[in-house]
Amino acid sequence: MPTRCPCGGRIIDEVRVKEEYDTRPGKRFFSCINYEADGLHYRQPWVIGVRGGDGAPCVKRVEEADGMIKCVSILSKQIESLEAQVKRLTLLLDKLTVASITSQSRLLTEKSSQTVEVGSSEAPKPAAERRKWTTQEDIVLISAWLNTSKDPIVSNQQKLGSFWRRIDDYFNASAQLGGFPPREWSQCKQRWGRVNEQVCKFVGSYEAALKEQSSEQNENDVMKSAHDIFFNDYQAKFTLEHAWRELKYDQKWRSNSISRDGAKEKMKEAAETVPDSDEARPPGVKACKAAKRKKHGNEAAFDRLESILEKKQNLSKQKILDRLLSKNIASLSEAEVALKDKLVSEML
Repeated sequence: MPTRCPCGGRIIDEVRVKEEYDTRPGKRFFSCINYEADGLHYRQPWVIGVRGGDGAPCVKRVEEADGMIKCVSILSKQIESLEAQVKRLTLLLDKLTVASITSQSRLLTEKSSQTVEVGSSEAPKPAAERRKWTTQEDIVLISAWLNTSKDPIVSNQQKLGSFWRRIDDYFNASAQLGGFPPREWSQCKQRWGRVNEQVCKFVGSYEAALKEQSSEQNENDVMKSAHDIFFNDYQAKFTLEHAWRELKYDQKWRSNSISRDGAKEKMKEAAETVPDSDEARPPGVKACKAAKRKKHGNEAAFDRLESILEKKQNLSKQKILDRLLSKNIASLSEAEVALKDKLVSEML
């Protein structure tokens, strides 16, 4: 189908609205935009133009559209079936959810009923209340921490859990806590953190009280002053004096100041001249392990002598066994047979 008329006009899609002898209202044409009924302009019915050779692409598009329309109907049916399946699956999921919740509630009810004996009128016991730490427990905990941390070989060069489990074992095995229920290692760790923090703060307060001590004041006055300083600094009373008395002689919590006493000035001067043996630095972990593995020259020589004697003893046993094996079994006595069996078992 041409795109231009011989007159040069553009081909348009025309719909007739007037009745003529050869047309009907609404009939479509491919005609020139300047069409006149003089036989000089192009005009062709729309049906002929589409079915002609030039209208093949239009026919193809119409067929494709028909195919798409058929596919749409098929897809709509498939969508309807999928929606029905989704509804069925949703109902099934709701039923399974209700069944799961019911089974869980039944299990919880059974577990709660098992805690109370059948036929007993006693109600289940409430959860154990938090126990306060006593003075005796604090003292044993301090002893456990000091003994475990000052081990020259193991020391604190280990994992957190292992270190505190050793302390917990020492704490629970103490004979001083025979009537006390056992504690967990996490409880010991938490309690030690509080004891260490409070005692370190009180050491500073006690140090300040010693520096302010006058010649008329004794140890009790210094302690009272230290408690007052602690309360003024931290707005709380110091309630772990028993723990401080256990730790105050250790190097970490020891006070550097010396209590003043006019009657004992000369004794203190003499004591200051004597070096404190506790101030000596303890050996390290590596040094202790090396000293444990190290052997003196006499011990090494003794070990070599023992190895030589053992080799000689084995050679003599081998010779005796060879001599017994070379003899006839019938000629051996009972003692020789027993000796031969014993040597064979030792050699094997």
